[in-house]
Amino acid sequence: MLFETDSFKFNDEQIKVIKALCGTLIAKLDDLETEALLKTKASVIKKHPSKVLEFSKFDLSENEDFIEVLTDKLVKSFPQDKLVQINLILNFFAKSSTSLLLTGCFKPFYELDRKQREVVLQKWTKSFKFYRNLFSNLTILFNAIYWINFDRYFETIGYPGPDPEAKGEKFASKINLFPTYEFIQVPPEGLDLQFDVIVIGSGAGGGVVSAQLAKAGYNVLVIEKGKYYHQNELSLKQAESLNNLYESGGLLFNEDKNICIHSASTFGGGTTINFCASLKLQHFVREEWAAKGLTYFLSDEFNKSMEAVEKRMGVSSDAIIHNENNKILIEGCKKFGYHYSNIPQNTAGSHHQCGWCLFGCKYGEKQGSLMTWLKDARDAGAKFIDNCYVENILIKNRKAVGVKAIFNGNRILIHSKKVIISCGAIHSPALLMRSGLKNANIGKNLYLHPLTMVTGFFPDREVNPYSGSMMTSVSDVVENVDGDHYGAKIETATFHPLYLVGFLPWKSALNHKQRMLQINHLSPMLIISRDKNPGRITIDSNGRPRIHYSISNHDSKSIVEGIIAGINILISAGAKTVMTAQLAIEEFEPAEKDPFNDPGYKQYIENVRKIGVEENASNIGSAHQMGTCKMGINPKTSVVNTKGKVWEVDNLYVADSSVFPTSVGVNPM
Repeated sequence: MLFETDSFKFNDEQIKVIKALCGTLIAKLDDLETEALLKTKASVIKKHPSKVLEFSKFDLSENEDFIEVLTDKLVKSFPQDKLVQINLILNFFAKSSTSLLLTGCFKPFYELDRKQREVVLQKWTKSFKFYRNLFSNLTILFNAIYWINFDRYFETIGYPGPDPEAKGEKFASKINLFPTYEFIQVPPEGLDLQFDVIVIGSGAGGGVVSAQLAKAGYNVLVIEKGKYYHQNELSLKQAESLNNLYESGGLLFNEDKNICIHSASTFGGGTTINFCASLKLQHFVREEWAAKGLTYFLSDEFNKSMEAVEKRMGVSSDAIIHNENNKILIEGCKKFGYHYSNIPQNTAGSHHQCGWCLFGCKYGEKQGSLMTWLKDARDAGAKFIDNCYVENILIKNRKAVGVKAIFNGNRILIHSKKVIISCGAIHSPALLMRSGLKNANIGKNLYLHPLTMVTGFFPDREVNPYSGSMMTSVSDVVENVDGDHYGAKIETATFHPLYLVGFLPWKSALNHKQRMLQINHLSPMLIISRDKNPGRITIDSNGRPRIHYSISNHDSKSIVEGIIAGINILISAGAKTVMTAQLAIEEFEPAEKDPFNDPGYKQYIENVRKIGVEENASNIGSAHQMGTCKMGINPKTSVVNTKGKVWEVDNLYVADSSVFPTSVGVNPM
């Protein structure tokens, strides 16, 4: 059998390796393991004992449909050079001589029995950086692609799939909330289009800019490389939503392939898929920027702008109803003596108890750009094109005069008097580089707010962490651990299967199935760092952005202190087991009485600190990208001036999170 997608092929030996990995990660359990699975503490065991038994016998290697989806996803998500690396690794597994280097056994990986293969993977977590990275890549990719794309065992684990209320009375009452948009359709022969201003991108930056300019009387065109989806078109299914709304279908990684980066690629940008968190830029960040010469951020004008944005987005804490997960954060903080507070929501007074909003807001309650700013722009006469990729800025005599773009496979030219780039911190610098700009600062200063999770198991509590309001509480207890406010925040996250397998490292076939059965009893705490040390964006030979980022020692320490605080919160709230995303640390069961004075707890915390999160020691993600077109007062150290104008070219501006001089430490919308 030969699996082929486009120009890349997996041969028979490589498919054997892929199947062997599948049959290790989600494996048919033996009798003793099955007995242990049936004794798992989870409410679904009593509800569906026969289905749990069937689940115990499920072997992913026998699912040919999955093998096809997996190989197709790999080919479509990774650039050619990364596919070459995947090809090489699979070949190493398939040959006895080279398999020895990866497995310690002089035979192909697929000739080892299941328990031998399991031991190989477990040893990797305590081995060198290369093996830890290989472990994370394989376990997360295989498990995530299965649980995202296949719903066979959703009922068994107690996960409802798409929001069960999305087709009911709640949705019917909201059906007319979404504004509708008309998009310019460009024929193959092209159109002669001329505008005052072209805004590239439709998210938190592009939305505001297009609205303000259109209302001021300018003829505005908004270009979005993603697609617009009306609420009727939002399925809230994991696979479809990731493919439609996220960059690289949710599988965007840094070059080292050890940070999974969630970035939007849809109309409305990140405001379409974010968690409603609407935190203000904190004063210590504003003071830091002002000290760099950006005094505007301490002005009354900036305060008034923030107030205007909050008003239009309907930001308030008044309608918050905490779900179980947020209640656990608050309970734990109260008992341990940590700071906690509510996170204002951009829901215009709606209670908005929807844990699926990362897949688009089906109810039209989240006041993202497509519900507010883009609607204002539309009402003021702005025009829109979606599914349109801007290759480069047209520049004449050091002035921006339009864009060259690809629409339905055809290259088109659109002319304008000014161009505003709002593509986000990954694509804005890439577009500048593709357009021939030479400022050495372009692409530097990349901040990701690297994040991880700590998860607690509450056997007697139905947490249902994918339901209810997603992120309504926060603790700042480790926000200033370094004295410079480059610490971490502790927030909550919605916990669909894709996040469970991403932040609960695979331990064994049995443990994986146990944790999936316990999803309704798990409470994740999100540790989001304010990173001090940046990475950079470059472009490859095709002009596509490449993300270079490693977590520094400083930022690793911030994250670790956040992990420890998260552990304390969960134990204080009554968790019977706590689990970090660190690969080489075991799950911890706190003592029933006086858990924080127990020697086991102290040893566990010592191990958490010792292992850390650097060098592929932990599963890490990012949902915020900033800084790659840095604002400043000197072209030698920045990309744009204090008005957002690009130093090198007139009539060319950047208006998105890429202009941030540093990371911000709050959700950047």
